[in-house]
Amino acid sequence: MAATYDELLDLSEFDGQSLLAKYIHHGGDINNFATTWEYVSFTYSLAFDELARKAYEPGHCVSNLSIPLFFLARHSIELALKTAILEYAETDDTTPKSDGHDLVVLWKELSGCMERWGCPATDDWGVIVAKQIADIQEVDPKGDRFRYPTDIKGKRFELTHVELEGLVRAHNSITTYLDACANMHSDGYRG
Repeated sequence: MAATYDELLDLSEFDGQSLLAKYIHHGGDINNFATTWEYVSFTYSLAFDELARKAYEPGHCVSNLSIPLFFLARHSIELALKTAILEYAETDDTTPKSDGHDLVVLWKELSGCMERWGCPATDDWGVIVAKQIADIQEVDPKGDRFRYPTDIKGKRFELTHVELEGLVRAHNSITTYLDACANMHSDGYRG
């Protein structure tokens, strides 16, 4: 086993067997926490935070990571929205709609669940989160803008600059709010 990341990348002593070693393993307990929405949402949020923290270090070229960081942030937010929706669905009479990738549609679904529960997302922070979600959705309406250089028809996406500080603040604001909403529901808090 390599002691450092750089040792993992070292091909100076090429060993074809180690490159063929099985590294993806299926199986285990299907009820394991690792297969829950909460866990998967947490892991994408953690991945965003770790990569953003690295990009924010002095001397690092942030622009090289802005595209994957935006994608990670958007996907993390989508997962957090779906996780919160599914949490509220446990006590909601309405069947939840958590399919698709439209963040605004998912936000509206969650807002409806929260309102029916007695905790509408109309507080000051909820209004800010709604705006932040709308901003991200406007820039990347199909969730593909920061995954690929072109759309499905091959047309190049417009060059877009992502300011890391703003992205980090928005991601933190949105995911913290969504996590708090889900936790308030699971703890039985009602407005």
